[in-house]
Formats: sequence, C-alpha cells, structure tokens
Amino acid sequence: MGLIVSLFVSCEEYYKPDMNPVPNMLVVESQLTNDQNRNFVRLSMTRNFYNTDPLEWITGARVEFIEVGGKTTRAVERNPGYYAFPVTPVTGKKYILRISYQRDVFESEVVVMPPMPSIDSLYTKHKIETSYRTDGYGVPMKIKTPGREICIDAPVSPELKYYRFSSKEVLQWIYYPPGLAPPWFGWVTISNNGVFNLAGPKEYSTSGKINVHPVFSLAYDGSQYLDSASMIPSGWIAIIDQYGITKESYDFHEKLNQQFSAEGSLFDPVLTQVYGNIHCKNDPTKVVLGFFELNSYRQSRYFLDIGSFEDSPGRVRKINKYFDIPDNGFKIDTIPDFWENNY
Repeated sequence: MGLIVSLFVSCEEYYKPDMNPVPNMLVVESQLTNDQNRNFVRLSMTRNFYNTDPLEWITGARVEFIEVGGKTTRAVERNPGYYAFPVTPVTGKKYILRISYQRDVFESEVVVMPPMPSIDSLYTKHKIETSYRTDGYGVPMKIKTPGREICIDAPVSPELKYYRFSSKEVLQWIYYPPGLAPPWFGWVTISNNGVFNLAGPKEYSTSGKINVHPVFSLAYDGSQYLDSASMIPSGWIAIIDQYGITKESYDFHEKLNQQFSAEGSLFDPVLTQVYGNIHCKNDPTKVVLGFFELNSYRQSRYFLDIGSFEDSPGRVRKINKYFDIPDNGFKIDTIPDFWENNY
C-alpha cells in the first residue's frame, strides 16, 4: 500500500501550459470628476502571462482633454505614466480623451459629464452575513455573522440614472488603562470594497428612485475588527464616495464585475470580451484596454451606532465635518478632532 501511495506522489507535477506571446497593448486607467484632487489618467502596457517584470509605464505621451466645441487642455505628467489635468469637467458638456504616443493616436468616444449625485436617505437593516472558513483539517465551515446592512435611497432623473459607490468605515475605540492612567482614543478603518458597487434603475421598473441599495455591511460585534479585548468599540464613521456615472460606464463596470467573480465556468466571460470606449485612430486593429469616463462626485459621512442585536434601536446621524482621517491610530488623553460621540 505504501508503495502505491509513493508512486502517486512521485508522479504529481504542476501543469504549466504554453502561452503564445502577444503584442503589448495600451492600458488606460482614468477618472475625471468635479474634484480635481481625484482626477488622473494612468498609462501602461500589458505584460505576457508569465512575465514578472515591473509594470511598464508609458512616459512622454501627449494626453489631451478635449471639450467638444470648446478648448483643449493638455495633461501634466506628475509621475511616470501618471497624468493630471488642471481643469475639471462641467455638468452637461461633452468631452473626448486623446492620447498621442509614438506614431499612434488613441481617442475615446464622446462622453457627457453627469449632474451631481445625492443620497436621499441612509438607514440600516438586520442581516446575517454567511462566509466560509477552513478548520484545522482543511474542511470548510459555514460561519454566520449577524450585523447590519447599510442601505441608501437615491434619486433617478433623465440626466442621472446610474451610480457607483465606494466606502470606508472608521471604527472608533476607547481603551482605559489600569490605575490612573489617561484613556486612549483610537480608530481603525475597514474597507468592504471588492467588486464595483453599482446602482441603477431596475429593468422594467417604473420607480422614480433607487431604493434600498446596499453599500456595505458591519458586524454587531465590533471587537472582531480590533486587536485587543481591552479596546471598547465606540461607534462608526461611515465615509461614502458616490459617483454619478453614465449608462456606458455602468455596463463596462458590470462586465468587469463578472470577470472578478468568475469561478472557472465554461460560460464565464473572457477578458477580450470587456471592450472599452478608446480606439486607435490610425490603426483600428490595435486593441486598447481601458475606459474613459466622467464622474460627478460627492462624499457623504454618517455616524452609525448599529447596536448589538437585531432589535437594537441603533442610530444614524449625518456628519457635516470633513476632517482627514488616517487609516488607524490613537491619541492618549486627547479626543481626536474628527471624533463623534453617540449623542
């Protein structure tokens, strides 16, 4: 029996299929909003599958932001492959992105800048999150974590029907050292961003708004996000970045979500099926990976007390202070400027 097992083990080897090298393609990552601090265009080249060389950034390109019927603004290359514009798009106007590099000219389709987004209301509802974890023997175990799902309602208009969300959640905590030592006021940041969080009107729906759209979830037991049982959770600060996007942007990011969630099925989409809106003007056969989009942007902040069980009353309060909050830290005997109390 031992001989048979050893034969099977000795025959095991990793299969590494041959990949035909393909010409490198231009990759365009872009974000242009009404907030100049968030605007960028990043240019790089693709690599072959087994290539472990550092990413090749495109430097020295001419990158232009063109207002249809208006002026053309050239980007400044702040870092290798990282370009920024000294202007912001205006709601309702149409724009084109043009990239000139070596002998090629790449140009996007015409894109309209959407109106400013908004949130009508934010609220929470009880939810049991299901996840899987392997035990010491490698057996998957189902884990159920009770908590609250944070949802929003948002308006829909003929000019703005689609949104994209990202968020980070700051958990405040307090530590009381033994004796007469002063308390510590600390915080840690949690991010739930995996696939793109997209919202749009339901197909065939006659509703004039987006209802009960989930943005993120939090567990009742805040201690699971902290390093020590001595840290006492003291409420959440939710920072929600909301982007107004076009239908084309919604469809593009939805296809990317399908890529990210692919599980190896025969019917999973392949990468070449996710086409962007940028094309090579002088050689239409050249494929460009990326998407040029204009996003209207607004950030909203809320203080959350989600309670400790399903029937906990909890509390939601909008915050009008926009301090910069590091991802984590603490102060001794001093309450941070951004700290929110539950009253």
